[in-house]
Amino acid sequence: MQFVFSYQHRLVEKQAFDYVFAKPSKVKHKWLLALSRSNQRPLARLGVIVAKARVRRAVDRNRIKRVIRESFRYHQEAVKGLDIIVLIRSECIPLDNRKTLRNDVDDLWSSLV
Repeated sequence: MQFVFSYQHRLVEKQAFDYVFAKPSKVKHKWLLALSRSNQRPLARLGVIVAKARVRRAVDRNRIKRVIRESFRYHQEAVKGLDIIVLIRSECIPLDNRKTLRNDVDDLWSSLV
């Protein structure tokens, strides 16, 4: 198994995002919201949305996206066949502790299965 996050694993086009937003399965976590939908493909695809209104500093937004993508790379086999969009729900996300954020994201993948 390769732990890569290649172009095939990304939600890029507007149609792909619209497909998930149309009829999603929702999983809510403390700071995160995951929307998922079956994609009829042998692999999972991920889209990450971190709004500037929720997380002001670009450094923090990029760190959140990096942690989510890294966690997805290790859990992509568990969520195979899904298109997933991860959104930030609140402004009080724990940015000071990367392990806490990583553990919360890991819990999110297990909730999707």
